[in-house]
Amino acid sequence: MERTACVDVPALPLQLLLRERPEWEGHPAAVVDRERIQGRILWVNRRARALGVLPGMRYGAALALSSDLRADVVSGPSIEEAVVSLASRLRRLAPGVEASRDEPGVFWLVASGLSRLYPRLGEWARLIRDEVAGGGLRCSVAVGFSRFGSYASAKGCERVVVFRTPEEEEAGIRGVPLDRLDLTPRVRQLLARLGIHTLGGFLDLPPSGIRSRLGRRAYRLHRLASGDLSPPLRPDAPAEPAAARISLDHAESDRGRLLLLMEKLLAPLLEVLRGRHEVMASLHLTLHLDDRSRRNSTLRPAEPTLDGTQLLELLRLRMEATALPAGVTDIRMELGGIRPGDRQEELFRKASARDLGAANRALAQLRARFEGGVLRACLRPGHLPEARFTWETMEAVPLPRPRRIQLRPLVRRFFPRPVQLPRTSAVPNGAALRAERGGSVRESAGPYILSGGWWGSGAHREYHFVRTDEGPWLWIYYDRKREGWFLHGKVE
Repeated sequence: MERTACVDVPALPLQLLLRERPEWEGHPAAVVDRERIQGRILWVNRRARALGVLPGMRYGAALALSSDLRADVVSGPSIEEAVVSLASRLRRLAPGVEASRDEPGVFWLVASGLSRLYPRLGEWARLIRDEVAGGGLRCSVAVGFSRFGSYASAKGCERVVVFRTPEEEEAGIRGVPLDRLDLTPRVRQLLARLGIHTLGGFLDLPPSGIRSRLGRRAYRLHRLASGDLSPPLRPDAPAEPAAARISLDHAESDRGRLLLLMEKLLAPLLEVLRGRHEVMASLHLTLHLDDRSRRNSTLRPAEPTLDGTQLLELLRLRMEATALPAGVTDIRMELGGIRPGDRQEELFRKASARDLGAANRALAQLRARFEGGVLRACLRPGHLPEARFTWETMEAVPLPRPRRIQLRPLVRRFFPRPVQLPRTSAVPNGAALRAERGGSVRESAGPYILSGGWWGSGAHREYHFVRTDEGPWLWIYYDRKREGWFLHGKVE
């Protein structure tokens, strides 16, 4: 019999948001349609739901329930890009994949004809789950015999479920809670008054009264669940990549001539994206050298664009930073395109003297020139002070969010690595401190003891704030394990 599988990535936009904001883990979080008090909440995590924050609420009302709520907007192009990426991952394991047009994160897979490769469908389903997890997302997988049966089962299970017979699938979907399916809150409330909380009780209702009393959406769901409506699986045909390649008869080392060749490749590829009504989000460049080595580069503009002049400038900067120990014999270029987002709301944004577009273009040029760009410090949980933040690439300049403060905060500047002080250095309340830019001690405060880390090598530090003759407050500590004094930073 024909087998069908369904993969459900629950609340895909929320998972994308939490993947980009790992520091929000453990806090109530939500996705909103706009970052305003009047914005509407679209998806929430379990912690937010436990506090009473539900989809459909206004952002201001949700903040009244949870002042610790973290919320942000996930753009439509970002969701579409994630769906395309997931579909591409799933095609590695399935001959046909169809992405849902109504629910981002739901995919149907052709599960027939795989017995030679995967004798057990349970192992195949677990491979699919691991493949999605490789992209930093969690999902549930159900393998059944019908389109709706696999869909409802994936919505109702947490991990993997495989049905052996159609009768087993039919019995399994009857226990799926109605709050996992696409029903409006009003319909769920009406059904709850009748004591109906699962799909089985919903199926037992007469179809004639569902359309008139519960609406068209509920009636369509009833027809799908009962098998009266069974649309066929329509796997999406993967779009051909916007890629081009040129092979050179003779190795070329002149960067100017190489840029001219890249310009010839870039122009028709941009026309391909324009014909698909897409804009370029990334450019992958591969150079094959005469010594059989390769140089791979990925360029990302400040924002998705079809501006060839801007892209050529990024290519020029990248070529200036790329070492070519031998001549180039082959050039391959591939463009990653996405659908352009809705920019109409920018007409109503408050005017600002800062040109964020110019700042983001400058960041893109820095990324192209240095293959790393600008880094920013992001907080993370850690035991030692140097482990409480990490450096991440800054993809775009965020809008400023100034806050009114009563007292200007002090800035503690870390050294990349603590500087060990000479053995002759005195204790902080001594007469002198021989350190770089040091001098005699005027004031000191401490010790502030940091001890623990038994899961690693262990640590015991006694931190002090010391003010020297030259003015700055030094942040030093005594490491009992290493039996020495270290300069960890300055306070300015």
